[in-house]
Amino acid sequence: MKVSYDWLKELLPELKKSPELIMRRLTDAGIEVEEVHSQAQALEGVIVGEVRDLIAHPQSDRLRIARVYDGAHERQVVCGAPNVAAGQKVAFAPVGTRLPNGLVLERRAIRGTESEGMICSEAELGLGVDQSGILVLPGRARAGKSIAPHVGRTDFILEVSPTPNRSDVLSHHGLVRELAALFGLPPPKTGLRVKERGDPASMHAKIDIRAGQRCPRYVARVIRGVKVGPSPEPVRRRLESLGVRPISNVVDATNLVLHELGHPLHAFDLEKLAGAKVIVRLAKAGETITTLDEVERKLTEDDLVIADAEHPIALAGVMGGRDSEVDGSTVDILLESAMFDPRSIRRTAKRLGLHTEASHRFERGADPKILELAVDRAAMLITELAGGDVLPGRIEVIRREHNCPIVSVRPSRATLLLGRPVTKKEIVKTLAALGLRSTKAPTDEERRPRGERPKKKPELPKETLHFSVPSWRHDIEREVDLIEEVARVAGFGLIPTLMPPMPARVRAVGIGLTPIESTRRALVGAGFYEAVSLAFSSRTQIEAMGGDPAAAVEVENPLGEESGYLRTSMLPSLLKAAVYNQEQARRTDLRIFEIGRSFEWRDSRSELPFEAERVGILLRGRRFPAGWASGSEITDVFDLKGALERLLHAFSVDEVTVELDDAPWLHPASASGLWAVGGGRRLCLARFGELHPDVAERFGLEGPSCFVAEVELEMLALARGPERRFRPESDRPPVLRDLAFFVDRSVPSDRVLRETRQSAGPLLESCELFDVYEGRGVPEGQRSLALRLSFRAEDRTLTAAEIEAVEARIKAHLAKDVGARLRDG
Repeated sequence: MKVSYDWLKELLPELKKSPELIMRRLTDAGIEVEEVHSQAQALEGVIVGEVRDLIAHPQSDRLRIARVYDGAHERQVVCGAPNVAAGQKVAFAPVGTRLPNGLVLERRAIRGTESEGMICSEAELGLGVDQSGILVLPGRARAGKSIAPHVGRTDFILEVSPTPNRSDVLSHHGLVRELAALFGLPPPKTGLRVKERGDPASMHAKIDIRAGQRCPRYVARVIRGVKVGPSPEPVRRRLESLGVRPISNVVDATNLVLHELGHPLHAFDLEKLAGAKVIVRLAKAGETITTLDEVERKLTEDDLVIADAEHPIALAGVMGGRDSEVDGSTVDILLESAMFDPRSIRRTAKRLGLHTEASHRFERGADPKILELAVDRAAMLITELAGGDVLPGRIEVIRREHNCPIVSVRPSRATLLLGRPVTKKEIVKTLAALGLRSTKAPTDEERRPRGERPKKKPELPKETLHFSVPSWRHDIEREVDLIEEVARVAGFGLIPTLMPPMPARVRAVGIGLTPIESTRRALVGAGFYEAVSLAFSSRTQIEAMGGDPAAAVEVENPLGEESGYLRTSMLPSLLKAAVYNQEQARRTDLRIFEIGRSFEWRDSRSELPFEAERVGILLRGRRFPAGWASGSEITDVFDLKGALERLLHAFSVDEVTVELDDAPWLHPASASGLWAVGGGRRLCLARFGELHPDVAERFGLEGPSCFVAEVELEMLALARGPERRFRPESDRPPVLRDLAFFVDRSVPSDRVLRETRQSAGPLLESCELFDVYEGRGVPEGQRSLALRLSFRAEDRTLTAAEIEAVEARIKAHLAKDVGARLRDG
């Protein structure tokens, strides 16, 4: 947004600060000023020249040779403008001057006569579009001085970029209000009186609001007897400096008010309104309107329009219509100042691809209490620029009043957040300067932020201060917003740079960790990297994993084909990451995991899908990092099983079984399920194994096999055992025993280990399977399992009799429970 420094000073005469200081102060207060442009600097080098003599060019009928005095010397200049004459004061650009269009003037011969510069036109200086003749300056201009004061180019233009929530500073008046608070100046005055004459305005036009939710207020003025024409030069210059194209005195007046007060207005030709009536309604299906840019636009039933008795005449809050525009034949005007719903304007503008000065402000929220001031100010300007009479009274329709909310703040909370003492006096003074009025404690309705449901009435401390939020500050809703205002006005530089007090508290590792924290620590400790992705998937990915898209949750407005569904598994995103590493970085050695939620429909009667907290794990490539000392071993399913065991250890889950699984995304030869008991029932903790080759091919994976697992985090939390306690190493020696048993092939080895631990009692320190043998000497249908047992007591050295008693108990239990027979030799 372009802002005129001169205009700011007109609105606030007490503002004596330089443009650079204003730029820094606004930026420090959170209103970014990107740059300050000097209008005079753009004309640097162009000076006042006096034409002292003029003769015909000997080689041209059209060209003439002028002697131009530049304040020190006379220069010979070849000029072809028809209006150049001796005695004139002109805009002279000497040799070496860079014009606004980038052209650098050089000494050169024109038709054999040397020219030492240029006498410029408006267009060549960027001051207008007239290039039919040179720019003639006032006779009082002194030769050799800058032309800037004589062409109204002494202003500074600030490029301001407010954040979207600060619609209140999208105008000169809003910025002046802000600057007054920042520099401790009195607030700008806004009062005015409109001279009225004639019949009441309500006798000449009617207003009807049929969409009250979209248009809570509509105010109009009627002006009769205007004469439409070009605006005076100062008005045109001011608009051009702000990047606005002057159109006519009436339209220019509304644009001036837009940039002065920040409220968009629109002028209708009253004679072109069927029935002299304005109707605010929703468009009908199939209706069209030709807007001011000469484009016919098809409307939907969601578009808010301004219509007369027959058809739409404007897109509310976006752009006017061609059929009701003010032109050279206009005599009577209906001037609109209305309030529109921001969401409605945003939808219409976005759908039609129309971003206008009006929609920019209405989308961010206009001031609902400035309507009368804006329409009166515009009416005054129109009568000044175009003549006419303002008819008595405003035509006003109100469907919904605006109530200013009340927000509370505690000085103690402000002190805590800002890190410095903040007193009641500072808060009241600062917020009062910003237009927030101190008031009594709010009611439940006033306390509630916009759009929030009623809550139980909170108890407010005695120190609490209450402020009524002005209608132009839509961004202030909570206590922290008021504290931010105090910080902004005082300056963020006052916030001290201090280390906050951090009392030393020691927490045992693992104690009180959430399941997600425990999982993350365990897998990172196992050498895995955490991946983060969006919770979306595609139909192709779901089908590639062997899933049913009908059970997936479909997204209504997906960003693209790849995000048409919520994910049903954590693995597709990891497989995509593996493909990306394979193709972009030629990396096939990966250890990654991701923690997140998956979604699917499990009950057709449920209104919400089933959500599960899961962990996806992917492992592929070399077992050890590449290096001269490392081998070339490739990871296999046992590396993945080891990572899962580390995860189980983090949850203190010791008793688990590994069973065959039928997951369609796993290779049948290694598809496994990890089961445990928790909460009185069997729980499937994870499914793991080698990725099925068909799935790998569908995702485009090449090279070494992928080993994947999907862990049910909620099931793992249910199976969680008691926290592990540190046990000091015993100073008693262990006793080692090796036992080998023949067992049926159908008996899982982990069952043998589990039964051994249960029967041995507390003297058994560890039990490991160190050999599995099938072949000669082993009975048909059986296999040999060799166990290494370690026994130890903390308070004594075990005797041979104690060890033999435990061994006998183990042998008897295994023989009875799993049919194991001790192997001799």
